[in-house]
Amino acid sequence: MLALLAPRRAWGADKAADGLDLQALMAGLAAVPERRATFQETRRFAALDQPLLSTGRLLYRRPAYFSKTTDWPQPETLVVDGGRLVLTAGNEAPRVLDLGAVPELRTLVDAIRGPLAGDLAALRRAFSVTAAGAAGGWTLGLVPLDPRAARLLRQAEVSGRGSEVLAVRLVQANGDEQQMAIRPLP
Repeated sequence: MLALLAPRRAWGADKAADGLDLQALMAGLAAVPERRATFQETRRFAALDQPLLSTGRLLYRRPAYFSKTTDWPQPETLVVDGGRLVLTAGNEAPRVLDLGAVPELRTLVDAIRGPLAGDLAALRRAFSVTAAGAAGGWTLGLVPLDPRAARLLRQAEVSGRGSEVLAVRLVQANGDEQQMAIRPLP
């Protein structure tokens, strides 16, 4: 996994001294119509001594469909299609949420879906965007602009190589953290 603590550059202009062209990076991400991957996620909570681990599958389909299917240790499916989020845990009835009615949750979703879509304009509407690296290894730093969203999400870091997203790290306002290592499928 790429080092997530690399120095970052704020993006007023879209090219940094280290050679990363943010516009080209986002165009490369936007050019991929569908992404399939497996993931391994580690969640760390202040209230627990041990991290929680999970594995599963991811699917992103342009323009705004994202699903995260957890296979282990407990089945769970999260599907975001446009402005609607559906969460199904095990055999429970699905919970449906309108992201327009819960802007804090929309910001969390956009931290993942925005980079997958290569949608820099959407990212800039919701986050202060920083970036570092080069096409061979890049990191985007996202800090929510909306104070309500910042009460849920302190920061997100998305890293990858070329047009592949390989890791997502979300740090909640209370310090709890989840890291997802992503392995793209052919």
